[in-house]
Amino acid sequence: MFRKIVSNKRLIEISSIAGIMAFCFWMDRSFGILDWIMTELIIKFPGLQKYSLNLAGVSFVGLAVYSIMQRIKGSHESKAREVLEKFLTQQEFTDVDTGLSNRLGFKVMLNEVRGNQVLKQNSVVAFEIRNLDSISSVHGVEIANNIEKLYAEKVAVLSGNNDFVARVENGRFYLLVNEKDVEANRFRTQEIVAKLQEFSESGFMNDGHMMNTHLNIGVLELLSDQKNTDTWTNDDVVKRLDYMLYCARDKSHELVASYNETMEHSLTQRALVESELLDALKSGQIMPYFQPFIDMKTNTVAGVEILARWEHPTQGFIRPDVFVHIAEDVGAMRDLTLTMLRKACLAAKDWPEHIKLAFNVSPNELRNDLTTDGFFDVLRETGISSDRVEVEITENAFIEEVGEITEAVEKLKKRGIQISIDDFGTGFSNLTHLKMLPFDKIKIDQSFIRDMASNPESEAIVKNVIALGKSLGLPTVAEGIELGENRDTLQELGCSVGQGYLYAKALKAEDVMPFISNYRSEIVYLDKVA
Repeated sequence: MFRKIVSNKRLIEISSIAGIMAFCFWMDRSFGILDWIMTELIIKFPGLQKYSLNLAGVSFVGLAVYSIMQRIKGSHESKAREVLEKFLTQQEFTDVDTGLSNRLGFKVMLNEVRGNQVLKQNSVVAFEIRNLDSISSVHGVEIANNIEKLYAEKVAVLSGNNDFVARVENGRFYLLVNEKDVEANRFRTQEIVAKLQEFSESGFMNDGHMMNTHLNIGVLELLSDQKNTDTWTNDDVVKRLDYMLYCARDKSHELVASYNETMEHSLTQRALVESELLDALKSGQIMPYFQPFIDMKTNTVAGVEILARWEHPTQGFIRPDVFVHIAEDVGAMRDLTLTMLRKACLAAKDWPEHIKLAFNVSPNELRNDLTTDGFFDVLRETGISSDRVEVEITENAFIEEVGEITEAVEKLKKRGIQISIDDFGTGFSNLTHLKMLPFDKIKIDQSFIRDMASNPESEAIVKNVIALGKSLGLPTVAEGIELGENRDTLQELGCSVGQGYLYAKALKAEDVMPFISNYRSEIVYLDKVA
């Protein structure tokens, strides 16, 4: 672009100068204009007569010099613009902090490599420094930047002659591996992954203290014998690399996620969920279902847990663990939570007053004043008393974010809403943590309930949690009861409330009252028989 501008400008300058000189010659030849000018000058300045010929020559020489000066100036300007153009081009494709290529540069090189008929066995090792933000917050941005530069140097050393390295964003790197055969490609890929893990585990010294970094690592193969990969655009490849690292975050410490068909299906499903989630909420595709709680002392229905269920018109039921996480990622969790609560409260208006409504709230939404205020707005609009509502918060949320959610919990409790600690036993709670928040109920994680009959350790945990609840004066809820023997054991141990498929699966709103009535009739009948 700059070259074109400079070139056009030179042509204009040269053409203008040549035109001026030609016009002057024509005027002099046709009208003697130069002689007239010189005559007028001599009349006014008689002393110039002997220099008249010189002045005429100087005029034309002046035009020539002006032309040359403009040409030199244009040349200097052209070179300056070429340097600037080269610099801007490098900036466009280069990461300034590490000197590696950036995301755009990686896409350009990926396009070149994938079009190479010799190097058809390609794969990408993608990794990100999982705790880089934490390092930056605790130790400073400069330390975090230095660690990234060390990783940039390391990955550059690990790359071969035909490989290509890029730092695509903060803490994230891609290494494109190119080999002539499949086995060589896979061997080198495994070697690179192992050396990255080893480098991470070695740690980094900072002011005499050892700092550790943790990686999310993914491997995406673009081998010639694989299906579909040839149909992917470069944007498709990069999208899958990013999603692969997203999935790697759910894995344990330093494990590697390899892109596979399951991940491809998950990516496709995620794209569908993201695009249709809000419309599904508005259209009523996502509805509350209700799983009953049973009072284990009186054997009556004590309440229901609100569970979101999405019945897609073409995909069938979409699992809650899929769309709930996506709702959090895309910022739709508050809409989902309040919509489910509103529909549940409207349904519960016709149920007995003693039926409690329990629902799980994410820590992020619990800290959001708009969400907590929304709870009270829903209760006021639907006429449901706040003492019929229970908010369930996972144990890990209590532990990790206790300081941030304390205010929200107290705000809910002041309005009469009860608080339950969910999935108890899966985290690392102690009595100090339990005293920090005024919760009203302990819910034992279903993994321990299901293993009670076959796993003595699970049974011991259940016994201790129930005993802890009694010592604190708190009721305990056992979820995931599927066997009669587990129900009997829990009753003997003094568990307060039971929940699980042994009693009922999640019910539609219209099925709740028939279940309550039938369950009462069944209990009355059994009492008469006894």
